[in-house]
Amino acid sequence: MRRRIEGLGVRPDYRRVKQSLWRVMAVMLLSLSPLVAAGSANVTPAAQALPALINLLNQFQQLHLRFEQQATGPGGERQQGDFYLQRPAQFRLESLDQPLVVSDGETIYEYDALLAQLKLQTFDSLDSLSPAKVLLMSEAELSASFVVTFDSAEGATEGFVLVPTKTTSLIAWVRMTFAGGVPRQITLMTQSKMQVSITLSLVSLNEALPSALFQFEMPEGTDVIDDR
Repeated sequence: MRRRIEGLGVRPDYRRVKQSLWRVMAVMLLSLSPLVAAGSANVTPAAQALPALINLLNQFQQLHLRFEQQATGPGGERQQGDFYLQRPAQFRLESLDQPLVVSDGETIYEYDALLAQLKLQTFDSLDSLSPAKVLLMSEAELSASFVVTFDSAEGATEGFVLVPTKTTSLIAWVRMTFAGGVPRQITLMTQSKMQVSITLSLVSLNEALPSALFQFEMPEGTDVIDDR
């Protein structure tokens, strides 16, 4: 028998940032100093970087990446899995011993098999710092959520630094590196100095993905937390 739990909020905390790629990957941070993130002479102006980032993001409609994530600091751990993305708003995150996360374009399903618990939220309510949301953002959305600059360590067209515009963000800043038009490395650091490095390998680019990847069928006996 399924028990439904309404209206319970899912508050962001460091455990969720650490364990869930779709929240962590887009808050990727780097080993840059706060001075660089604030706009030192080594960083190209954001006015040029933002259109360059948008151009790279627009190169794919479907994407399948395999990831390896390593967190350092208190509670640091290693995580591996697969990330599927399809425009305009569908994605799927699979990782061993971690909740399955699926977006069908309107609703996000976060299913924890160990707890037999499903959390629901709308895609529009997804944290703007989540990896999937960043990869699907328009230029206006990116501009409102981040200050984007080139990462001089990676070259003028391959690396970017994203600094959240909200001072209340748990994330200090993010580094995102591309190769061949595909995101390859993401590093993030939280305000508490926990660093997460994510290495990405391409499985497929702009190849049709099964529609079933972006659908979720709830097992019987699942507890539901509905935040829609």
